[in-house]
Parts: sequence; C-alpha cells; structure tokens
Amino acid sequence: MPQGCRPYKSSKGENPVELCGTSLTSKMSSEVPRKRDIMRQPHDLDLKQENQTVTCDAERTQEVQMGGSGSKKLQETLKQKNETLKNDLRDVEEKIKTLNQKNETLENDLMKFLQSSDLQKFLERSETLKQKNETLKNDLQKFPERFETLNQKNKTLENDLQKFLERSALQKFLERSETLQQEKNKLIQDLRDVEEKINMLEVQVKFDAEGYVLEREWREIRKAAVEVTLHPDLAHRSLTVSKNRLITFTGEESAVWPSVWGNEGFTSGRHYWEVKVGEKGFWALGVSTHPDEKNIPEKPKEGYWLLRLGGGKYEAVSQSIVTITLPRKNKLRKVGVCLSYDEKKIAFYNVVDTNFRFHIHSIECRLSGQVYPIFSPGSQDRDPLIINTGNT
Repeated sequence: MPQGCRPYKSSKGENPVELCGTSLTSKMSSEVPRKRDIMRQPHDLDLKQENQTVTCDAERTQEVQMGGSGSKKLQETLKQKNETLKNDLRDVEEKIKTLNQKNETLENDLMKFLQSSDLQKFLERSETLKQKNETLKNDLQKFPERFETLNQKNKTLENDLQKFLERSALQKFLERSETLQQEKNKLIQDLRDVEEKINMLEVQVKFDAEGYVLEREWREIRKAAVEVTLHPDLAHRSLTVSKNRLITFTGEESAVWPSVWGNEGFTSGRHYWEVKVGEKGFWALGVSTHPDEKNIPEKPKEGYWLLRLGGGKYEAVSQSIVTITLPRKNKLRKVGVCLSYDEKKIAFYNVVDTNFRFHIHSIECRLSGQVYPIFSPGSQDRDPLIINTGNT
C-alpha cells in the first residue's frame, strides 16, 4: 500500500478501497453535508422578505388617497399588479423548495453509490460529475441576490408611484412595471434551466453506476479481440468495402439494411470486435447464421441477433424488438460487440474511450453451427462504418 494511504472498509464488509490521504467515508462526510448546506442558504428568508415587501407595497398603495376617476383606476391597476407579484413570488419559492428536495435526493443517491463502489477510476468519474453539480449549485446560490435586486427595483417602483401621484407620469410607471415583469419571467426560466440540468446529471449518475464495466472484467473481454476481415463478394451490391474495413452505402437500391459478412464464422469461444458508427443515423451490427443473405430483414427472424439505430431509436433485434433508452443527449459513437458462443449470448458496449465503457444490452442466442459477424451501414446516408479489432 502506498505511503499515506489507508484501506476503507464499508459497514457491509465489502473489500476495502485504498484512498490516499483520506478515507471514502471522511470524504463523503465532508463533501455531502457541505453541498447540502449550500442548497440551504437563506433562500426562504429572502423570499419571505420579498413577500412582506410586496404586501407592504399593496397596503401603502391602498393608503394613497386622491380624488378623481383617474386616481381610482390607477390604484386598482397597482393593486392588481402587486397581487400578481405576490402570487408569482410564492410560486418561485415553491419551485426553489422542490429543487432543493431533488438536489438532496441526488446527493443521497450519490453517497450510496460511492459507499458501494470499489473502483478508483469510477470514483474520479463521480468526482467530475460532483464538480459539475457544484457549479450548478453555485449558480442557484446567486438567485437570492437576484431576488434582492428585484426587491430594490420594486422599492424604486414604489417611489416612482409617489412621484406619479404628484406629476401624473403614468406612461413611465407602466414602462418600468413591464421591465420588472420581463426580468421576473427571465428569472423563472433560469430556474427551470438549472432544474433541467440537475435532472439530467441525476440520470447520468444512475446510468453510469448501473452500466459501468469494471477494469478487470474489461481486460478479460479485450483478450478475446479478433480481427474481422471483409470481402466484397460477401457484400450487398449497393455497398462498397475497402481494404481498411470501411463499409459505405454507394448504390441506389431500395433495400433498407444492405449488409456485408465477416469472412470467418465462429463455433465456440469468446470473440470481441468494435465498430465506429460516428454520427450516422442508421446502422445495424451483430451476428447471424444466414451468410447467404445480403440484406437484413426489417422484421425480426430466427438467426439474427443485432443492435441497430434507425429513426432516432436504438433497438435490440432478435425474434423480437426491444427499444433501448439511453440517458438524454447520449449517443453511441463506438460500439463493442462480444460474442460468447459457449454461453450463447451476445453483449453490446458503449466504448466512450480507453478508460470508460458501459454495458448497453445483452441478447440470449440460440446458436448452432457457425455464426458470422454482420454489418449494415443502412441506406439513408453515405457515412461509413469502420471495423476495428478491439485492441485500438
């Protein structure tokens, strides 16, 4: 164990995790409460003061006595606007309370995950996500200052009202009131944007925790890397296959999923390869037992086990179709394919980079005889698929 490091062992008796300088428990005990304290800054106090200010404004406005129908109409208008501001501020207060509750739930989920993980690299990934969350919290912490600014502007508006009662500057008062309304609407929209970012971060943390592939497991998978070779004679006539294993749709055929096969089939063992799909909107890849067919059927049939993208949807295809949901704004750019013939299973992975990879989906296969890798770039665009061995 390196100097300055000590093992951390959870209350459940799991294997210890070596952390240099501090334990995972102390890290969480210092980080998580601190983040919660940030979210519990005196927002409620500011909003209560804001409501009191608006209430006082309404009461002071009612105290203004002035003869004439114009003054009465103005007083009614001001009374309605003050009531509207009070209601809107109460709505904003509720939204901030809800946002604080969601953020606390996210902190609790993150703490539970950190307690159960024994992977140092993934802890670093979690730290990055926590830093992003901290930035969002800092943005949220600035909102009370903006509410205070609105409070000051409301006081200025009250002063303008007094001047109006003296010089009848109605147009100027209405313009200032409209400006205040616009700023309030912008503040509400900013709150919604921050809430959406926190929700998206929560989904990302949960997905990473559930699908992350441990380093030792990944090393075993990559030991099974094979070089998949392609031959133009095994490709649909609308496809072009290059020597460096690029597959491109170049024809005008009506086939939706024109395909090409790998030269060699498998009858046992584990085999792994990777496919760069890039920004393509249509593709299909996996294995099949039908090397004589050069067009993947649109509807599932026996002997095909695939992952495909089409119409904006990721689908696992066998004799049935299963829609796969990824976290928002996540897109597959490199897909790992692992065929375990003896276990009769094919698994697909999202290969982000050399350090991060996530399990997407697995399909149970009824394998007998030879099974071949199969690839289709679709027929909706002309961007290529690129086949790799899985060691690059």
